[in-house]
Amino acid sequence: MREARLREALLDVRVADAAGAEERGRRLVQAAYAAAPPALRPRRRTGTRRGLQAALAAGLLAVAISPAGAAVRDWVDDAVDSGNPPARPALTSLPAPGELLVDSARGQWIVHEDGSKRLLGAYAQSTWSARGLFVAATGRGQLLALDPQGEVRWTVTRSGSVTDPAWSPDRYRVAYLNSGTLRVVAADGTSDRALEPRVARVTPSWRPGPHHVITFADRRGSVRAVDADSGAPVFATDPGPVPTRLAWAEDGRRLLVVEPSRLRILDRGGEEIWSMAAPAGREFGEAALVPGTDRVAAVVASQAEPSRSELLLAGPRGPASRLFSGPGRFGGVEPSPDGRWLLLAWQSADQWLFLDLGNPQRVVAVSGISADFDPGTTSPPTFPALAGWCCPAAG
Repeated sequence: MREARLREALLDVRVADAAGAEERGRRLVQAAYAAAPPALRPRRRTGTRRGLQAALAAGLLAVAISPAGAAVRDWVDDAVDSGNPPARPALTSLPAPGELLVDSARGQWIVHEDGSKRLLGAYAQSTWSARGLFVAATGRGQLLALDPQGEVRWTVTRSGSVTDPAWSPDRYRVAYLNSGTLRVVAADGTSDRALEPRVARVTPSWRPGPHHVITFADRRGSVRAVDADSGAPVFATDPGPVPTRLAWAEDGRRLLVVEPSRLRILDRGGEEIWSMAAPAGREFGEAALVPGTDRVAAVVASQAEPSRSELLLAGPRGPASRLFSGPGRFGGVEPSPDGRWLLLAWQSADQWLFLDLGNPQRVVAVSGISADFDPGTTSPPTFPALAGWCCPAAG
C-alpha cells in the first residue's frame, strides 16, 4: 500500500474506546521511557536513544489508530532496544525479602513480598516497629499502635497535631512530635510524657544500643541526642541548617544527617566523619543509609524548572556515583532490608523503580502507582509516600 493511501485509510478508521486507548498509550509511552532512561545508557549507544525516540513517536501514532493495548505494547517492546524490561502495569512481587509500609491518600498499606496488599486504616503517617511486629500511626490528635492486620492495640490522644512517630529498636519506646514538642510513650501506650519542647519538624531517630538514646533537631538546626529515660544529654552539634532527615545505621555507629545543601555522617558522639555538598543549583531530597554498608543513597534535584532529579550513591569511601536520573521529581528512596536493592519513588512518572545495587543497569519499573494505592477515587489519585521496607521476619 502506498503511503498516501495508507494515510487516507488511517484517517477513516473508527476508534473504539478512544479515551481508553489514549490512556493506555500514555502509560505505554511512560513505561517505554522508564525502561530505557538516558542516564542508564552508555554514551556509545547513540542508536538506542534514537530508537527510543522513534518508538515513542510510533507509540503515539498507534494510540491514534488502535485501541488494542496489548498489541501496541508488543510492538513497542520490539522497537525499543532496552537492557531493562518495560514497566510492569502492577506490582506482582518485591525483588527482595521483607514488606513495604506505604502512606497513601486512602490510608496505610502493607505490601507483602508476593505483591499482595493490606489496607490498615485511614491515618496520616506510619512507621514500623523493630522486626515489623507492629506499626505506629498518627491521626488527628492521636498516636496509635496497630498490628499488621490493622487492629488497634492502643491509642494516645493529645490536643494539637501529632506527627512523626519513631519506634525504638528494642520496641519498648515510641517517640513522636506534638505541636513542636518531642514526646515519648512506652510501647504499651502508658507513661506518655514530654521530653523536649520547641523541636524542629523532623522525625526523630533512635540510636540502636543498650540505652534509649533519641536524636532530634532543635529549631536552631542543632542535632541533639538525649537519654529518653533520664533526660541526660548525650551530644549536641553546633547550630546550622535544620535537617530534613535523621537516621541511625543499624549498628548504631553512624548517624545520617540530611540537609538541603549537604549530607553528613556523624559518629556516636556527634562528631562529623564525612560530608558532601550538593552540586551547584541542586539540593538534596530524600536519602537513606544502605544496610550493611557505609554508603548513602540520596536524591538530588535541580532547583530550576523544568526540574530533573538524580539518585546518587555516596559515602566516605570513594567518589559518588549516579545510579539513575530522569525528568521531574523523585520522592522517597528505601533500601531493601538485605541492602541489595533500592526502591526509588518517581513521582513525576507515577512509577516505582527497583534498582539492583549489584547490577545498577538492572531496573524493574512498576507503573500506575497512584491509582494502585488510591483505588476508586473520583479525583486524580495522589502519589503515595514510602514509610519503610521492613525486615524479612515481619509479621
